[in-house]
Amino acid sequence: MEPDYSVLNPEIVDYIRDNIFSRYNPANGHGLDHIKNVARRSLDLAKRINDGSIKTTAKDFKNLPEELKNPRKIDYDMSFVIASYHDLGREKNNKLHHLISAAWLLDDDFIEDHFSRAKLRVMADAVMDHRASNELVPATIYGKIVSSADRDTDCYDIMRRAYAYNRHIYPDKTESEARDFCYEKICIKFANKGAYGVKKMFFDNPEFDAMVKKFQEICVDRATFDVELDKALGKD
Repeated sequence: MEPDYSVLNPEIVDYIRDNIFSRYNPANGHGLDHIKNVARRSLDLAKRINDGSIKTTAKDFKNLPEELKNPRKIDYDMSFVIASYHDLGREKNNKLHHLISAAWLLDDDFIEDHFSRAKLRVMADAVMDHRASNELVPATIYGKIVSSADRDTDCYDIMRRAYAYNRHIYPDKTESEARDFCYEKICIKFANKGAYGVKKMFFDNPEFDAMVKKFQEICVDRATFDVELDKALGKD
């Protein structure tokens, strides 16, 4: 599903579509569909914050530069660019992709021409903070938005992406080894006690809560997980 481009600067939309979206590789589980979903969810969260559906306080905006504190509103263009860039560094290095993505954002002449230095710093920090495995809470509300938006709510889509990622990074693994990876990754991220992915949703989201509950049921044992993975991969 496409993001709501109507709230964005058309020049920025055209640039991202022509120069950033085209660089995402669907083979590694973080393709354009995922990026567009993160952008859509980021803008949805931004709208809910701006219309008061999500309540915020001055504390939520405390680490932002003065130009972003008053009024306490989320900049849609910033949120869109953050979401569009957040996984771009995977084309070079998966483990360091958050750092590479942030560096590329700061080095983008077009983006630099359209945002102040203070805004660029917030955007780069948000990109660096988005990873679910990051133990620290994002520094700003923009980081919380992209981190929350990066949490898919479709169990089967998450399993497909985990499987595709493993196959892309480790093409020599056996089918059984690839499935082992998916099972262990999803259990640690969503189903086990203290699952790190659960901690990276910073706003109320009933769909996300339902997804976590479903994964707790799916991951009860490997046999149950394999049945559901087959459904996700269209092998049932």
